Amino acid sequence: MKGWFRFDAQLVRPSLFVLANLAVLGLLAWACVMPVVAVFAERDARIQDQQRLLARLKAVAAQAPRIEALASETETQFQSGEFLAGANDNVIAADLQTRLKAILGNAGAQARAVQSLPGRTVDQIRYSGVRLDCSGPLPAMMRVVHAIESAKPYLFVSSASLKSGAALRQGQIEEPVLQAQLDVYGAVQ
Repeated sequence: MKGWFRFDAQLVRPSLFVLANLAVLGLLAWACVMPVVAVFAERDARIQDQQRLLARLKAVAAQAPRIEALASETETQFQSGEFLAGANDNVIAADLQTRLKAILGNAGAQARAVQSLPGRTVDQIRYSGVRLDCSGPLPAMMRVVHAIESAKPYLFVSSASLKSGAALRQGQIEEPVLQAQLDVYGAVQ
């Protein structure tokens, strides 16, 4: 039994030495190597994030010609008369009234009254408006509305009030005459 104990004592010292060295190595790995590995892992993650950001920025930069084309198209629209233009709101409203009177005359309708409406802003777009009281036969009023809606600069009928009546001429019934009140707006440059 003494031999067995002596054998165990001879194994305990080297075992403790090996265990102590393994513990020191583990402590060194935990204290020195693991932080370095963590730093490199963090840098790899940051590099991947920056690569994704770079890819998104390249995609945005690739759209630059399209955005420039849209900007030049918008500038062309401003120059091509798709918006009402003038020195001030009164000039714009007077020009709009003149345009609408010409549209009425060309369509075969008569203007009874033309009145400026207060301007309004919708979604950062400023509009100038006119209330138009007119009358004429049904086909003429259809031509008026069509001419207003398809005109350049772009005009919009925001509200309409229509009244019908039959006109009598020397005892015969003519085509019905419509009386209309139209609120017409156009976008201001």
